[in-house]
Amino acid sequence: MRYRKIAVKIFIGIFFLIFTSTPLWSGEPGDVVKGVILKDISLKDGEDTNERKRKLWEEISLSFNFEEMAKRAMWNHWKNRSPDEKKEFVELFTNNIKDAYIRKSGPRFGEKIISLMEKQGNKFAKVQVGLINKTEGKMSADFFLLRENLEWRIYDVVFEGVSLVSNYRCQFNSFLSKSSYEELVQKLKQNRAKRDMGI
Repeated sequence: MRYRKIAVKIFIGIFFLIFTSTPLWSGEPGDVVKGVILKDISLKDGEDTNERKRKLWEEISLSFNFEEMAKRAMWNHWKNRSPDEKKEFVELFTNNIKDAYIRKSGPRFGEKIISLMEKQGNKFAKVQVGLINKTEGKMSADFFLLRENLEWRIYDVVFEGVSLVSNYRCQFNSFLSKSSYEELVQKLKQNRAKRDMGI
């Protein structure tokens, strides 16, 4: 689907921004973003690529608020769900993002951050990153963060003007305009089962 391809492109662009000059930002939101984009993705001798991605996912996933992402992606459909349904959907949503990250993304080298700007409030923050890629030239990424329990975590990423959450929202809204929530959950489960079987 078009939305899935866009979402994958966002992950490819965001999670492998690994080379930079001396960090220019300060503050907790900027530190969280730095912890995501400056991860070392180099492989050790004999190391499996997918296994390396899984290890990286375990590290960077702690910087994301997947419950907030799922809630915003579901938008008006979220309020009608029970606590158990919300918990289940967050898990399915998170696994969908994880699978896209592990299966589709690949290493990209040569990025250099050329500008950074952080806007921080009491609860929300935005970190804007400008960078140069050796093959695609200048690019931009905006990270949106929410502060809960004294911790800043990312709830949306906008890469080159395309929002990850908005794309999922369009995809879910399109599905739910024709089918039920139960069918959406079943579809997500079926997709996960197919990926587990390598289909």
